[in-house]
This record gives sequence, structure tokens and C-alpha cells, in this order.
Amino acid sequence: MRLVGLTGGIASGKTSVGSVLRDHGIQVLSCDAVAKQVVEQGCAGYNQVVETFGREILLPSGEVDRIKLGNLVFNSPENRDALNKCIHPEIAKVIRKQIIWHFVKGTQLLVIDIPLLFENCNIKPYLNSVILVYCTEDQQESRLMDRNDFTSDEAKARISSQIPIEEKKSLADHVIDNSGLFENTEEQISELVPVLKQGILPIRNLILIILVTVLLVLSYIS
Repeated sequence: MRLVGLTGGIASGKTSVGSVLRDHGIQVLSCDAVAKQVVEQGCAGYNQVVETFGREILLPSGEVDRIKLGNLVFNSPENRDALNKCIHPEIAKVIRKQIIWHFVKGTQLLVIDIPLLFENCNIKPYLNSVILVYCTEDQQESRLMDRNDFTSDEAKARISSQIPIEEKKSLADHVIDNSGLFENTEEQISELVPVLKQGILPIRNLILIILVTVLLVLSYIS
């Protein structure tokens, strides 16, 4: 199974690119979605977060207040390390299970959306290639202010906390410019999809090869 990482700067449009990849029939696993899943009520990550940060981190509904928690850990390396210890092992468990499930069901190409792939991720050595999505810093700032209700200074602080985009470009195998019209982004993705699938056999052909190999082995043994 071929594993491909999908990453980029904060608010660069990774989720939108992942959605288009799905439209092309490619399986996409979102680490952000998994991170939200492991802190849902009743999950081990939720219990550890509440135990570490107290019930004041919860909304009236009992759910984790992700905005409050985000502000708390962003401004404190100690809190960030504490949160990572709470949820990273749980995230890793879910990701491993999902990868194994895709392998068993015969998925040949799996894209994993990993926001901080270059900053803090142990899976990079296992990836066949990495896709980087980027836009201008002004666009990132504007999107963060609209999406997260950040002030300009808060948005800039989030952006500057990550590896500079030019450095990320040099580390990626494929780069998608999401700073223009999204139609242009979709065109870039359409051109990239055949490259990602290059060399992958259709599942029927793969099954046929396995069956023929098994029959040859059995005939040799007998």
C-alpha cells in the first residue's frame, strides 16, 4: 500500500484539497478528524485531558472547549507538552488501526492529512511521498481571522509558530499552490492524481497475480 502525506501551512486549504482527492477516488485519512474523535466524551483522550486540565476546560455540554484548550496550550510549552502526552498516543492508535484496516481491505493508495507533518510527526519515514499545500501569508491570516475569530496578531502568531512555508516546499515531493482561484487548485490536483497512482495495479489485476502465484506455489509443492 502506498502512503502519501498531505500537509501545508495553517489555513492553507489542506481540507479542501483532501476533499478533491476523495472526488478522484482516493482514500484520505484526516489526522484532525482523529484528534477531534479521541477527545469526545467517553474516549480515553477525553478523560486524560479533563484529568490534566480540569473541568473548566469543558463547555456546558460537557464537550472539550477546543478554542479554550487551543489558547491554553499555544501560550504555554508546558501545557502543549501535557496535551500531547494526553492525546498523541490515542491518535497514533487510531491512525495505526485505520492504516491496517485500509491495508486489509485492499486500499492501494492512502493519503494521510497531517497538519504538522514536518514539525512533529513520526510517520514521515513511512510515507512514499508528501504533498504540500500553500497560499500567501496574507491569505492565511485572513482565513484564520474569519474561521477562528482571531485578531490579526493572534493569526500571525499561529502562522509564525510553524516552519516557514518556503522551507516546507523544499521538503515536499509535490507542491500545490492554493493562492489563486480554486479552479486552478483543482487543475493542479487533477494533474497530480495520475502521478500518485503511477505504477499501482488495478485491484483485479493484483488479485489475479496473487492467485496465479499461489497456484504456481501449490503446483510446485505438489
